[in-house]
Amino acid sequence: MTTETLETINREVIGEGDIALLTDGAPAAAPTSLNDIENIGDYLTLFGGDLIRRLNEEYVPVHHPGNDEPLAVLNQIKRPLFNAQAHVVTALRKGYTKNRRQLLIGEMGTGKTSVSISLFFAILSDLLNGKGRVIYMVPNHLIKKTKREVGILLDKNLFEVTFLDDFVDVIKLRDSGKMQFKPKKIEVYIIARDTAKLGYIYEPVAQWVDRTYTKQSIKGDEVREYSRTAFKGWKCPCCGGQLMKEEEGSMVPMEYEDFFNKHGKPTRRKNNLFCSNNIRLYKNNDPEKDEFRLCGAALWQAKNKDKSSYSGVSRKPSGTAPRKVSPAHLFKRYFKGKFDLAIGDECHELTGESAQAHAFHVLMGCAKYALAMTGTLMNGYASNLFHLLYRMFPSRLIENGFDWGDVGRWIDLYGVREKVTKIRKEGDLNSSSNGSSKKSNTKELPAAAPQLFTDMLSDVACFIQMSDMFEVLPELSEGPMNVSLMGNRSFIPCITKIERRPGRSKRKPSKGMRLVAPSWYLSRNLSEVEGLLREAVQKELRGGGQSVLLGSLLSTLLSYPDVPFNFEGVYHPDTGDEIVPPSYRLSDRVIYPKELQLIKYVKARLKAGRKVGIYATFTGKMGTLQRLQMLLEERGIKTAVLDTNVEGADREEWIAQREKEGIQVLLTNPILVSTGLDLLGFPSLFFYQTGYRLSIVRQASRRHWRIGQKNLCETVYCGYKDTMQELAINLMAAKMSAALALEGQFSQEGLAALTEGSGGSLATELAKRFVGNNMGVESAESIWGKMTIDASKLGVTAPIQAPAFEEEEGVPDIWNELEATNPNQPASPVHVYYGDSLRNALFAWASESVPADLYPRIEQQINFVEQNVNKGCDGLTVVNASLLGDVELRWDPTSVPDEAEEFRRWVYNLTVKPVSERPKTTKTNSSWKGLELLVEGKTAKTKTKKVYNVTEGQFAFNF
Repeated sequence: MTTETLETINREVIGEGDIALLTDGAPAAAPTSLNDIENIGDYLTLFGGDLIRRLNEEYVPVHHPGNDEPLAVLNQIKRPLFNAQAHVVTALRKGYTKNRRQLLIGEMGTGKTSVSISLFFAILSDLLNGKGRVIYMVPNHLIKKTKREVGILLDKNLFEVTFLDDFVDVIKLRDSGKMQFKPKKIEVYIIARDTAKLGYIYEPVAQWVDRTYTKQSIKGDEVREYSRTAFKGWKCPCCGGQLMKEEEGSMVPMEYEDFFNKHGKPTRRKNNLFCSNNIRLYKNNDPEKDEFRLCGAALWQAKNKDKSSYSGVSRKPSGTAPRKVSPAHLFKRYFKGKFDLAIGDECHELTGESAQAHAFHVLMGCAKYALAMTGTLMNGYASNLFHLLYRMFPSRLIENGFDWGDVGRWIDLYGVREKVTKIRKEGDLNSSSNGSSKKSNTKELPAAAPQLFTDMLSDVACFIQMSDMFEVLPELSEGPMNVSLMGNRSFIPCITKIERRPGRSKRKPSKGMRLVAPSWYLSRNLSEVEGLLREAVQKELRGGGQSVLLGSLLSTLLSYPDVPFNFEGVYHPDTGDEIVPPSYRLSDRVIYPKELQLIKYVKARLKAGRKVGIYATFTGKMGTLQRLQMLLEERGIKTAVLDTNVEGADREEWIAQREKEGIQVLLTNPILVSTGLDLLGFPSLFFYQTGYRLSIVRQASRRHWRIGQKNLCETVYCGYKDTMQELAINLMAAKMSAALALEGQFSQEGLAALTEGSGGSLATELAKRFVGNNMGVESAESIWGKMTIDASKLGVTAPIQAPAFEEEEGVPDIWNELEATNPNQPASPVHVYYGDSLRNALFAWASESVPADLYPRIEQQINFVEQNVNKGCDGLTVVNASLLGDVELRWDPTSVPDEAEEFRRWVYNLTVKPVSERPKTTKTNSSWKGLELLVEGKTAKTKTKKVYNVTEGQFAFNF
C-alpha cells in the first residue's frame, strides 16, 4: 500500500466531514478528551490526524510513483511501456530485494504479460548482463500469445523462445547439456499449465489380503456352515505388516475403501501414501526396551503397461496405462536452481491441492525468483488463498504458526465459519436409543477479514487497475438490462436463406414472419415450474439436513426462461422420481422477449458500426448458442460460434480469421475466453446468460476493455425481471464489490460485504434465497453505479437501460390493413357454404371472408383449420350430409370479433395446430402437468411448382 493510497483513504474516509481532524479545527460537538469518547467515531475524530501521521511513518513504500522515476533500463524496450506499467515493473524490481517471490494483481487488460516480460528483462540486465533463463507456466491457449509478446517488446537478437510440449521435450533439454552451462542470451521456456502436471497413473502396490474360510460343523444329520476370518486387510509390500491408520486417537486397520473410492477407482489420500508401521531393530531382547524405525515404504507405484511378473511373463494391467512422466517431476529432479525467474499466469486457478498448483510450486523451487500473476485473486473464500500463499511464502506462514493442512485454523483467523445446530423435538427421538437430539454442521462462508490484506499481501503484492491506465483507454459502461417476461402478440420480420437447385435460376431471399410469444406463455409455465421445484425442496428441508435438489433448482430456473424449448424435465438425482414433467417444454417456433431484446440490441449496435460479442453459459445440449445464431442469421446478420471444438492454442487465430471473414457477432461460452484472449474487435459485450461463477464473469467481462482498444466499450448483463436471473445478477454485483477489496479497490460497501459473510457460495445463496422467498438484495443498478469506472472522466457511469428502439424497418402493419367495418351496417346474416368435403367448403368460405393476405396461410395450414373447426370454434359450424352437399359450413360473423385487428388474430389462431386447453390451476385440481408440446411428424413430400430449400437448422415461414 503506497503513501498516496493511504492519503486517498484519509481524504475519502476521514476528510469529508464524517470525521474531523484536529488540524482542520474541531467542530463544536467534537470530543476534546478521553472522557468524551463514546464510540470509534469519536476516537478517530480525536486522534485521526495522529493516526495518519503514524501510518505515513510506519508504512514507507519501496517505490512511490509520485516521487520516484521508473528504471532507466526500461527505455531499451522496443514498444515503450505505459507510465503505470513502468512504475509497476520498477516497484516489483525493488520488491525483489526484500522478497524472492511476489504477486502481480492486475485488472484484466492492464498488460500483465508485458509487465512480466519487462520485469525479467530488467532483472537480467541488472544482475546477469542481460543473460539468463526464464520459465513461463501459462494456460494452453496463451502459449503463442506469450511468445508473440516477447517478440514485440524485445529485440530478436536478445532472446530465444522454446516450447516444452510434453515430457519428451524436457528429457531432450536435459540430454542436450544446455542447462549445465551459462546462457548466452535470454532463454525463455514456455510450458502449458495442462502439460506440466500430466504424469503417469498410480496404482496401489499394497496388497489386499482376505483370508476368510468356511468351517462345517456336523451334529447328527445336521450340517452347519459358518465363516471364519483369519486376516482381512492391507499388507505392506516391504515390511509385510498390516497397514494401520489413526482414527479418533487410536490405530485401527485400514479398510478396502481407504484405497478405493465408491466408484471403485484407486484414490490417493494423505493416510495411504506411505507405510506407518514401526519395524523392530532387535538390538535388545526386551521388546519394550528395543529400538524401532519407521517403515515409510511407498504404497503406490506407476501403472506400467509393460509390467512383468517374477517369472518374466508380461502381465497386462486393467484399463489405460500411458507410459509418461510429469514434466514437473523432471524439473524437480534435474533443473533445481537452473532458472532465474519463474512466472505463473492466471494463478487464481492454481489454488487448492490440484496437480497444476503442485506443478507451479515445483517450478518456483527451480528458480531464484518467482512471480504469480492474476486478475482475480480471490473467489470470495479465505481458504482459497491458503495453499497458494503457503507455497509462495512458507516461512511467513510457519512463523505465524500455520502448518500445511491448517486450513481450518486459517479460516478461523481470516475467514468466517457458520455453525448450524438443529435440535429435534422429543417426539422425533428414538426412545430406545441414547442418540443426541442436537445435530451440528459447520461450513465456511464466502468472506475474508481485512487483516488478510495487511498480514499477507501488503508487502508482497503489487496492484494495477484499469483506472491507472486512463490516459490510453476509452470509456467503459456496464450494468444490467432487465427484460420483462411479458411478450407482445405481434409479428417480426425474418429472412430465410434459400439455396438454388441445379438448373434453376437464383431467387432472392424473401421476408417472412415469426410470431412473438404471448404474455402468459412463458411467465405462467415458469411460475408453475418454480412452484413444483420449491415445493419439492421445502419438503426435503422439512425432513432435516440438506436438499440434494438445490443444484437442479438453480440450473433449471436459470436456464428454463432462455431455452424452454429444450426442457427435458427435472428428476430426483437419488431416487429418479419425476419432480417437473417434460410436458412443460414450450414451442421453439416463437420468439421470446429476451431473444427479441437481444435482436434489437444487436441491430442497433451494428447500425452504429459496432460488432457484438454474446456470452451464454448454458451451451452444449441446451443449444443456446445455436438458437441465437439461427435467430440472428434469419435477419441477415453474419455470426460465428466459438465452441470447445476449437483447441485452446488455436482460439486466438480462429477469432482473427473469423473477423477477416467479416462476422458481425461472435457467440461463445465465457469460459472459453475468460483468460488472456483479446476481443478488441467486439466493443459491445452482451451476457445473454451470466451463470453464477464470479471469477469467470469478471474475467470475461473485460475481454474488450484492454490496451489497444480505441472504441467506447460497454458490457451488458441481461436477465428476466423478477426471476432467478435477476437475483443472480444482483448477488454477483454484491460479491464483486467484496472481491475487489482484496485487490486494492477499497470502498465502504466492499469492506462491509467482505466481512459480513452472506451465507454460502453464490450458487447456494441463490437457491436458499429463492426457496425462502428472500429476494431482499441490493439491486445491481445501484451497485454498478458505485463500482463502474469511467476511464476517461473518472466519474460514475449510469447503469445501462434497455434501449427503446423503434419498430424494425419492413414490418407491415398487418393488423390495420383490413378495411374498417361500417358501424351503421346491420349485422350480416348467417352464410352457408357447401362442398363435397370440409376442405372445399372452407376454401369457399375463406375466399369470401378472409383477408387476401391471410388466404395463403389458410391454404398451407388447411389441416389445422379442419381440426380446429371439427373441434368447435366460434362462428363456424359444420353440418354433415346436408341436402345440397356432403358438408354444410355455416358462417356467423356476429360470433367473432368485429375489430379488424382482433379478427385477423382470430383467423391466425384458426390456422395454428390445436392443443389441449389449459385448465385453471386450483388446489383441488393439481393433476395437470403443464402445456404439452405437440410435434408435427414428417409427412410425404409432394412436388409443387415452387420449392424452398432451407439449410439445416433453419425454418421457413411463409405467412
